[in-house]
Order: sequence, then structure tokens, then C-alpha cells
Amino acid sequence: MEDSNSNEKIDYCSKCGTPMPKDAIFCESCGAPRKQGEITYVKSQGGASNGWKAVAIIIGGLLIMGSIPFLFGGGALMGVIEWLDQGGGYIGVDNVDLETSTQLLVGKELDVYMDDMDGPPHWMWEPDLEDFVTLKIKAESNTGEPVFIGIVDASDAYDLFGNAAYDQVTEFRMEEFRDRYPYIEYRYHAGQTLNITPTDLDIWVTEVSGAGEQTLTWTPESGNFWLVIMNADGSANVDVEIGVGAKVPILSSIGRGLFVGGLVLLAAGVAIVYFGAIKPGNRRI
Repeated sequence: MEDSNSNEKIDYCSKCGTPMPKDAIFCESCGAPRKQGEITYVKSQGGASNGWKAVAIIIGGLLIMGSIPFLFGGGALMGVIEWLDQGGGYIGVDNVDLETSTQLLVGKELDVYMDDMDGPPHWMWEPDLEDFVTLKIKAESNTGEPVFIGIVDASDAYDLFGNAAYDQVTEFRMEEFRDRYPYIEYRYHAGQTLNITPTDLDIWVTEVSGAGEQTLTWTPESGNFWLVIMNADGSANVDVEIGVGAKVPILSSIGRGLFVGGLVLLAAGVAIVYFGAIKPGNRRI
């Protein structure tokens, strides 16, 4: 309201109607404040009811728990690959001593089968065993003799060596994860002494021979095979130090994929729990 004799605005107490001086904060008559203060209401902006928070905790918890086997499996696989690394993409064991008083050391029979696999169309990718595994066998004589390493089809091996005396490795395994020295078992096959020189035979799928360390690499093919280690001259008393390795290109990719997948699941689970049930938030209205 304004005074009739002046343009100056006059405030009146909203409670008792008494005129209030311009600089008065409270009414001199009843003590009421000049005007009501602005009230600001603040409420939580968590954005989710207790029900939605429970859902977020359940889903996030399941993702976090699901990430554990992926992280553990991928990490363990990468650890084994690094621990058994031989260089050049091969993993395996070295410095293993094998010996026999006979002419032949025969490895455990290798049964290799490659059936048709479900996968991309053949015009995109036609996989070969080389895409999955390549074997490497190293051998060096402990007595200075030239050595021979050969892979032979099992049917040819039985025809030629079936009546010969030899020692066959029937068990070759790691007893413990951290034990670099494998457990080895032999089985003696009684028979006669052969008058042969392995390098003169034409039965080998692949072979190497010579003085010092010899290395044979082989991409397996379907069938049954023997690994044969001899002195290059065919004499008895084979005493060698060997190394056995395999190159499995897809193995590293599987390990990394499992580990990265576990990290993604873990991050997603933590994010859902945090933003859906934990993070506080406020907004003004």
C-alpha cells in the first residue's frame, strides 16, 4: 500500500496490520517478522527405491561373482604359459634325462584325430592342425653320440620294431604345478637286437639326426604315431637329454580373452552396485 501524500511504499505487518518502518525487521506491535523466509526443501536423490536397490545389488553381485572364474582361469592360464615358455611361442619342459640299455626309446603312442569342426564357412577360414598345435622335440646325447629323432606311423613301427627290444615312455607328467621335472615311467618291451641304422630307413614321417643338440618340429596329422629316439648309428645304450614343447597359438588368446572378460564383468558388477544402490545424490525442489 502507498501513502496518499507520498509515493513511498509502506509495509504493514502481515499479522496485526500495524505500519512497519522501512528498516524494521520485526513488527513493533506484535513482534512478527516483516515477511516469511524462503524455505528450501532438500530430499535425497538416490533415484531408486529400496526394491530397485535390492535388484541392483543382486545383479551386480552375480556379475562380480561370475567374474571370479574368468579372472582366475585366464590368469592361471597366462601364468602357466609364462612359466613354461621356451621362446618362439613354444611352451614345455627342457633338460629331461631319458635312457635305455636297448637300441630304442619310444614315446607314448600319439593318437591324432581331426574331425570336421563347426566354425566359420570354409571360404572364410579352413583350419589346419598347424593353426592349433606344432610340436617340438629336442635331444642331445649325454655321452657325445650323434642322435636320431624320428616320427613314424604306428603301423610301420609295429612292422619294423614289433619284435625288437625297446623301452617305451608310458607316463610323462608334471606331479606338481611348480615342479619343472616331470614324472616318467617306462615299460620294457622284450625282443631281439636289430641290425639297422635309422637314417637308412625310409619309413619316417619326419626325422633329424646329427651330433650335438637336434631339434625336430612337426605339425601333427590325423593318425597314430610313434616318437623314436636312437643313437644315429643304431647302437644300444641310448642316453639323452630331451626337451618337449608345443606351440598352441590359440592358447594365449584364450587366456587373455578369459582375463579381459572377467575384468569387464567385474567392472560392470561394481558399477551397477555403486550407481544403483550406493551412490548418494541430492537435488533441490
